[in-house]
Amino acid sequence: TEQAQSPDDALLHVLLNGVTGTAVTYILPENIFKKFNVISDRRTQIAGYLYGVSPLENPQVKEIRCVVLPPQWGTSETVHLPNILPEHEFLKDMEPLGWIHTQLDELPQLSPQDITTHAKIMNDHASWDREKTIIITLIF
Repeated sequence: TEQAQSPDDALLHVLLNGVTGTAVTYILPENIFKKFNVISDRRTQIAGYLYGVSPLENPQVKEIRCVVLPPQWGTSETVHLPNILPEHEFLKDMEPLGWIHTQLDELPQLSPQDITTHAKIMNDHASWDREKTIIITLIF
């Protein structure tokens, strides 16, 4: 696991277990990371959908360009997202890359709620590539 220090001691964990030379690399710009951290509430989970692009010369790199915050409600244990993905002209040239959410405590693996949410989104929306969509958990 690699850790990147962020504002207010939040950590971004990147799991590297089983990564091969053909793995997809995701780039999360620091300004997006910091903004998501600033708008977060330590007592209530929040989430956003990740959208981005791949450079023409390297389709295995995914540059996250925006986080879309849909209407949602959360508790300290989970966050609930709508069944409909956002549609906007700004997103038309980007691909869905996954979702990001906050969490109070670090877990050794994804929570059952995270796995269920991710599986439901992938099942309901063909635009989500099963091999290339991710979950990022921001831990306080």
